[in-house]
Amino acid sequence: MKKILTTMAALAPAFLFAQVTVQQPTIAATTQANQPTAIHMTLKNNGNEKVNLVMLETASNARLELHGMKNGRMSPISEIPVPAHGETKLKYGGMHIMVYDLTHPIAVGSTFPVTLFFDNGETLNIKAKAVSPQEMHLHK
Repeated sequence: MKKILTTMAALAPAFLFAQVTVQQPTIAATTQANQPTAIHMTLKNNGNEKVNLVMLETASNARLELHGMKNGRMSPISEIPVPAHGETKLKYGGMHIMVYDLTHPIAVGSTFPVTLFFDNGETLNIKAKAVSPQEMHLHK
């Protein structure tokens, strides 16, 4: 049995093992519906090649966009790179996920589900914990 398990593990494709992990996903709580907000987190790449976060989905009716900063202005971007054996911080004043068109406020302590899609075929389902906007800005 041990030999069979060892052989199966050796033959398993690399993409079956999580290459990207997420740390501390947070979303800024809102006080009203339709109030834009942001999601921050750290993406860690344990693989040997760079990967890009390229798409987002949520079970809510909200619209999600990848955003970056250029010349002090926020704008949509097509991907967020995560270097091989490195990490990318999604944070205030840098790359982050914008959330638009919420149908209800997000209360402090609640969670917001998001699915992250990477260009290597990997997907991650996360729950961003809602924190006060002031707390979000402290984690620069």
